[in-house]
Amino acid sequence: PNIKCSTLLVWGVNDTATPLSDGEKMEKLIPDAGLVTVAGAGHYAFLENTPLFLRVVESFLSKEISNK
Repeated sequence: PNIKCSTLLVWGVNDTATPLSDGEKMEKLIPDAGLVTVAGAGHYAFLENTPLFLRVVESFLSKEISNK
């Protein structure tokens, strides 16, 4: 709850190391957080679906830049 900047959470739906419920909890606790889930991915969602991950990060960053 002390994080002051916009936060992007990217979570694999099948993550067994850190379950999706943890990501959902973080999204609720961090004031300006967004959670993107990656279907079929586990703990390394950014590696398991790199093209999707890059599009999500690019979109997030472009919005952050345009808001400044």
